[in-house]
Amino acid sequence: MGTSSIKKLGVISILLCFFTLVKHAYADCNPSQCIEIEKWRVGIGLGAGAKTNPLVGGDAIPLVIIPDIAYYGDNLYLDNAEIGYQWMQAPTSALDTFFSVNTEKAFFTFWHPSNVLGSSGNFLSNAIGPSNASPFDDRRVSIDEVKSRKWAIDAGVRWHKRSAHSQWRITAKTDATNVHHGHQLDIGYEHYWSLNEWQVSLASTLIWKSSKLVDYYYGIDQQDNVLRELYYDASAGWQPSLALSANKKINQQWQWLIRTSVTWLHSGMTHSPLVDKEYTSTVFIGLGYVFR
Repeated sequence: MGTSSIKKLGVISILLCFFTLVKHAYADCNPSQCIEIEKWRVGIGLGAGAKTNPLVGGDAIPLVIIPDIAYYGDNLYLDNAEIGYQWMQAPTSALDTFFSVNTEKAFFTFWHPSNVLGSSGNFLSNAIGPSNASPFDDRRVSIDEVKSRKWAIDAGVRWHKRSAHSQWRITAKTDATNVHHGHQLDIGYEHYWSLNEWQVSLASTLIWKSSKLVDYYYGIDQQDNVLRELYYDASAGWQPSLALSANKKINQQWQWLIRTSVTWLHSGMTHSPLVDKEYTSTVFIGLGYVFR
């Protein structure tokens, strides 16, 4: 597989991961209930949005056309960039094991919409805010100056605990491809309700990333061919995140979609010369269509 194909696959994976977060914002819905068992769900999101890039010299990731592909069997499932197995599925709890694409690499990947979707221009590269780094700041290192980081595949286990209008999730992941040899733990709570025909969800997540994971992507050493005084050992830390999602059904196939989120980065990452923002944010407004 050539470099161009890998870049395309990476960007598509990011879009698929994003749509997974958008589509399940129903009041009393979990993935296996939203999607009919042993039936494919194929959809698409159309709209305008972007995800900011915290790296020096990194462009925001436009969100314009977002594919949605999912299949749930009795136990085995495919949900966009994740494939897994449901060991336990009860009305109030569930236990899954899975493989999924680690998305840290997305910030380092050259982005141009025409590589995937045939559109032109980075229409929202500056929509959420310009870079904080000065071009004359010699303590900053652009992603164009360092060695390319690799994509990784995570293996994980996830436990769900549900009530009528809320859900707890605890997810543990580790590098299954021996790229960074790191680990990640997510502890999340989501509450959902109906509001004037809108299905709304508010999710808070506390994310822990190990030092090996953070250092692989945001640390700097001799492989990067920069001045020694710019070398940096990134450390582990917790990153809180908030996400607000809403959708309103138009008919059996169309719905309105809105999502906004923000994740605050920990100091072990933001002190890296590669990083010039203390958070990442996502905004998307558009329409969702399900093929039937």
